[in-house]
Amino acid sequence: MQLDDGKWLRIQAAAELVVEVRHEDPNQLVRLPWHLGNRHLPTEIRSRVLRIRPDHVIEEMLHGFGAALINVEAPFQPEGGAYSNHENHHDNS
Repeated sequence: MQLDDGKWLRIQAAAELVVEVRHEDPNQLVRLPWHLGNRHLPTEIRSRVLRIRPDHVIEEMLHGFGAALINVEAPFQPEGGAYSNHENHHDNS
């Protein structure tokens, strides 16, 4: 964000404990966000990994789907979803 005086302000998410979810099979990896979203679980979707907050019940479910999980300290920026306040460009005419 550029300030009125021309300086730039950078905002960065703080690192927190998250679970990175990986799967050997890319076809299976793209199915996992559906299961997480079906449970209304905030999920960060990256190119080869998903990130969620720790939840032993969800982690057990993901293991059942063959996912590999690892706890990491990283910024967590989940997808906002259909009802988030991202720029909406609906034409209501």
